[in-house]
Amino acid sequence: DGVVEPGMVVTFKFEGDADDEAETFLLLGAREVEPEGLKVYTPQSPFGEAINGRKKGETVSYEVNGKSLTVVILDAKPYSA
Repeated sequence: DGVVEPGMVVTFKFEGDADDEAETFLLLGAREVEPEGLKVYTPQSPFGEAINGRKKGETVSYEVNGKSLTVVILDAKPYSA
């Protein structure tokens, strides 16, 4: 549905990167359930908190270790095992 929330497979890229440098991950509540081939971020991580509730096409900035990072959300789809 294009909204980032737990259980969604999210595709993003860092602002300024080419589309072929996009990354895909699963936004989930527990890293222990990491499915094969998908990195998992928790909603409580700095990245997870910044993008949770955001929509496809939005640009989001967040801070990690004193460094500001900006990402563009390219897609968000429900995870299907």
